[in-house]
Amino acid sequence: MSARASLAKGGHLVGALGPAAILVALALAAPSAQAKTQGAVIVIYNGLGTTAGARIWGRALADKEPAAAKADESKWRKLRRTLRELDSDELRHAELELNVLGRSYPVKADSEGLFRLDIKGPLAEGSHRVEAKLKVPAGRTCRVEEGKLLVWPKRPGIAVVSDIDDTVLQTGVTDKVQMFKRVLFSNAHDLKTFETAPALYQTWSKRGYPVVFVSGSPVNLYTRLQQFLGMRRFPAAVLMLKNLGLERGADSLTEQKAYKQRRIREVLELLPGYKLLLVGDTGEKDPEIYSTLSQGEKGLVLEIMIHRVTREEKIAPRFAGQIVFDTYLDLAKELRRRKRLTPAEVKALK
Repeated sequence: MSARASLAKGGHLVGALGPAAILVALALAAPSAQAKTQGAVIVIYNGLGTTAGARIWGRALADKEPAAAKADESKWRKLRRTLRELDSDELRHAELELNVLGRSYPVKADSEGLFRLDIKGPLAEGSHRVEAKLKVPAGRTCRVEEGKLLVWPKRPGIAVVSDIDDTVLQTGVTDKVQMFKRVLFSNAHDLKTFETAPALYQTWSKRGYPVVFVSGSPVNLYTRLQQFLGMRRFPAAVLMLKNLGLERGADSLTEQKAYKQRRIREVLELLPGYKLLLVGDTGEKDPEIYSTLSQGEKGLVLEIMIHRVTREEKIAPRFAGQIVFDTYLDLAKELRRRKRLTPAEVKALK
């Protein structure tokens, strides 16, 4: 959805503004008079599935053609970029054609420009390019931000489902004002991760574990977050974010528990036979969300790993039965003790 709706409603990364700051942001994010005449961009989100079937997501938007982010941008340029990312002009009910694995599929976007495509197998295992073109509205130039369809074997396996903010991205979500300032005045180059985190996720990927990030951040920040993951050398992953639109069926602004559990169950549906390693942090409700999910999905959650970013004691009741860690190297050592990593894998992380 647009910045006007995002900022008016708030959000996981956009909900900490005071009234005066909101008015300034909304003024800077005024509607584009050229929205109906400029070109289009189709953003393909990485898709997920097995050789038996998979799902692709994406979004059709008016193309504001922002230049690629640079490491030396001024803070005001970064602010403009952030507001441009949030102030999306959706192509409502756009009609598209997607091409993947040698087949073409007609797809229609919803009122927020979002679309979803389910593909039945058999599918080839691996990472596959997804191409797209715009059919309706006609007459617009169109570019595509490519994504991949990540297809895994249909067999019993393990997948990693991870939060982003304060789990792998240094956000400071417990300090809402400072967090929001960092989001507004940064680009993908500024986003920092935690030592050893990318290497551990790469180790999981090399083991054949699909990696899926499930976050309450708005879908408008998809490109920025994907660029962050790539720059910090995380493995190819699926990224599920909130649609905070005003339309029916949009994700709730404040509800995290039901949202995350629904998306994680979606992962289980797309990866039948897989069990989960869940990674989160102490900053919000990940321990409770994961614990409830584990109780409801008997035997499907192998480990719950919680990054401690608050001053809570590791033995606090909310962490019962979970691995609470301060550094990713500490986590790797504990996983070695539990025989979920080998000594050689842990040594390679140091």
